[in-house]
Amino acid sequence: MQRITTSERLPGGITVYWNQGSEEMVTSFSFMELIDRRINSLDLLEHPTKYVFDEDSGALILKP
Repeated sequence: MQRITTSERLPGGITVYWNQGSEEMVTSFSFMELIDRRINSLDLLEHPTKYVFDEDSGALILKP
């Protein structure tokens, strides 16, 4: 699992960034995807480092 380093609001969702080695990786989630996954969009924007991204499943997860 990769720790989210930053997030950015898009018109239809949120883009999240994480580091993998020396590369910065990126993926985007629509607001509907975040709602379906029970992710608080405002919390993700304000506190992105509280989340991790599972590359195998494509899931965004709140760290315990």
